[in-house]
Amino acid sequence: MKIAVRDIVLKGLNDQIGPLLSARAAVRRPVHGWLRAIRESTALTQAGVATKLGLSRQSYAALETSEARGAISLNSLQRAADAMDCEVVYFLVPRPGVADTFSALAAHHDPDRAHLVATEHSMSLEGQAVGDLPHPQSAPTAPTAPTPLPTP
Repeated sequence: MKIAVRDIVLKGLNDQIGPLLSARAAVRRPVHGWLRAIRESTALTQAGVATKLGLSRQSYAALETSEARGAISLNSLQRAADAMDCEVVYFLVPRPGVADTFSALAAHHDPDRAHLVATEHSMSLEGQAVGDLPHPQSAPTAPTAPTPLPTP
């Protein structure tokens, strides 16, 4: 059986989901952004950081403002972090309420799944549902044996 690259990547992402979700829950972006919070907490001045970046103080102030608004580029954020002897760490996780693993997120975005769910629903109305579709919030599991139909 050939394992698809997609499956390997998905497994790697799922292996990391626990620490990523913990980090998301434990850390909140400061109100005025990370650049300003780190700069002020380490007693650096805008002019000092700007000098390390080869920018004017006003240009660096614009970086802090754009970061606080969520409009800074990753490249600019990385350069500013480097100037303060920091590193940028970022990651993506599934939104709460959509999926709790990357496998579940993949299932959520699978165009064939909507058809399978609709078919499963129709079959359940007729008492013929198989019941082996994993819940979209959780990771896919091995199929379970169908529940026997009650005998009349």
